[in-house]
Amino acid sequence: MRLTKGASESTHKYMIDGIRYVCDHFKERAPGTHSERSAQKFLKGELEQWADEVEMEDFNLHPNAFMGWIPPAGIIGIISVIFYWLTYKGVVNNSALAVVAVVLTWFALSCLVIEFLMYREYVDFLFPKKVSRNVMARRKPTGDVKRRIIFCGHTDAANEWTYSIHGGIKALAPVMAGSIGGLIGICIFNVIWLIYDLAGGLYASRFWLVIGIIQLVLIPFFIAILFFINWKVVVDGANDNLTADYIAMSVLKEMAENDKRYENTEVCCLLTGSEEAGLRGAVAYAKRHEDELKAIETVVISMDTMREIEQLQIYTQGCTGTQKNSNAVGELLYEAGVNCGIEMKETDIYPGAVDAEGFSRYGIEAVGFCGVNHDPKTYYHTRLDTADNMSEECINISLDICLEAAELYDSMGGIESFRAESKKRFKKGYNK
Repeated sequence: MRLTKGASESTHKYMIDGIRYVCDHFKERAPGTHSERSAQKFLKGELEQWADEVEMEDFNLHPNAFMGWIPPAGIIGIISVIFYWLTYKGVVNNSALAVVAVVLTWFALSCLVIEFLMYREYVDFLFPKKVSRNVMARRKPTGDVKRRIIFCGHTDAANEWTYSIHGGIKALAPVMAGSIGGLIGICIFNVIWLIYDLAGGLYASRFWLVIGIIQLVLIPFFIAILFFINWKVVVDGANDNLTADYIAMSVLKEMAENDKRYENTEVCCLLTGSEEAGLRGAVAYAKRHEDELKAIETVVISMDTMREIEQLQIYTQGCTGTQKNSNAVGELLYEAGVNCGIEMKETDIYPGAVDAEGFSRYGIEAVGFCGVNHDPKTYYHTRLDTADNMSEECINISLDICLEAAELYDSMGGIESFRAESKKRFKKGYNK
């Protein structure tokens, strides 16, 4: 049974007009830029209309580290192939090149795993430091705060992915598969090569020639990955992720305009900075406020790219499967969706992350809520992610689901009560 009536038409219009305004007035909101911080200051002013408290906090980061290791990794792959052929042809007759190739390629692979797949800081100190910021708005209950629900989006926008705009998945998939698969293969082969060279091998077998040819075939992929990111273009980010920002903000707007407060549940809107730099804003907030977030029960629903109704899904695992999110919050979101006429599924492992994982890392109950196709469309991380390319229907139903989730969370007395009922309530439908 649906507990909320859904958002008003004026709020629907506010979201669309607001996203367009930010896209027009705060261009190039890359992580750690003046434009990103200015947009956060503007959104803080909007939230002050409906929230009892609005906090804006700066934090330091090295935003280019998350993707900045990719061009050096491509160059390392090329250098490794050249080193091998110099050794194979006898131009260099010692093991030094094999040692250097092993060290460099395994370092590149560690960047891939730690920075890109696990979303952890690894080589950040090698890149310039910048300042980003988070904005947190709170609508207090009428009584004591016994529980808290946070709706989260991020305000920064991504640099353009070259192959997303030029061919979509048909271009993106082979470049990523060839370069990543090639790097893994070369890492493994370089160890074999080093052992063989140290043992005084003569490279007489046809095997070494075939391996060398395979490595030459990989060079075009290593060259292509050098241009994976277009550092000159920052997309508007209307879908990714101003849609989530304005949905989260509009939860508080709807409550204020309907003069609604819960008795013991605090409802919050968190707008993070620098999600596109590897969840740095969410991690910074969770780390700084860990004690506060754990002092009372806190759950986080983190939204990202609310664009396609048929792709609305629940993300109970992220960071390429390396970080577990909350099943209980996922079940709460599932029932909210059902009550609004949308039966969402739990997503499979996917190569990416949302801000929910930044909170889950610190033991805070969080789940992702996204409406993006895992077969990326040409608007994803490209200049086509504009205010003219949104789905008002998806944005509106996503807001209704969030309003319903807040109502369910409060009426059930928190996530622990909800968790106790979850097996009975979700033995059908969820995870299908």
